[in-house]
Order: sequence, then structure tokens, then C-alpha cells
Amino acid sequence: MNREEVVLLVSRAVACMQGMYAAVDASYLPERFMTLHHYAQRLQMALAAKDMGAFDLETYYVSLERVEIAFFFGRIAFLLLMALLFWNCGPRIARFLLPERENPPQSS
Repeated sequence: MNREEVVLLVSRAVACMQGMYAAVDASYLPERFMTLHHYAQRLQMALAAKDMGAFDLETYYVSLERVEIAFFFGRIAFLLLMALLFWNCGPRIARFLLPERENPPQSS
């Protein structure tokens, strides 16, 4: 195998790993949406009961879940972008994965 084939193979392997990480992260999204739905329902019940102590806590949990879902989407988008960049294996990725030697060692 020459240098270009090795770089392409490693780049595609890294891209596959990034894609799998994105798929694993996407598998956690239904749990996050269910948790958000749960806390939003409890927030509505707290508002109906005029329980202000529960209102503050439920508001916090709803906000927390929204932020976590937003970061999950950001992380998935970043992982898919990195997978795309590594799959295409441009010259920058080739230099990153296997930089060329400046001066090869000379034997005496």
C-alpha cells in the first residue's frame, strides 16, 4: 500500500467511527424528549395548582432539558460534519493523518 491508500483507508475508518458516534448520540434523543415532555406536563400541573415552589423547580428542569437537547443536536451535527470531512479526505486531512517527513534519516 502506498501513502495515499493508507491515508484514505484511515480517513474512511475515522469517518465511520464519527458516524457511529453520531448514531449512538441520536439514539439518546427519544429519552431526552420524553424527559422534557414529562417535566413540561408537571410544570403545567404546578401552574394549575398554583404551587410556586414546584413551579421554580419544574421550570429549571424544563430549561435544563431544552439546553441538553440543543447540545445533543449540536454534537450530532458536529460529528456528522467531521465524518463528512474525513470521508472526503482532502489534502488537509491527508497532512493531518500522515505528515510528510522533512528529512528522512540517512544510514551510514
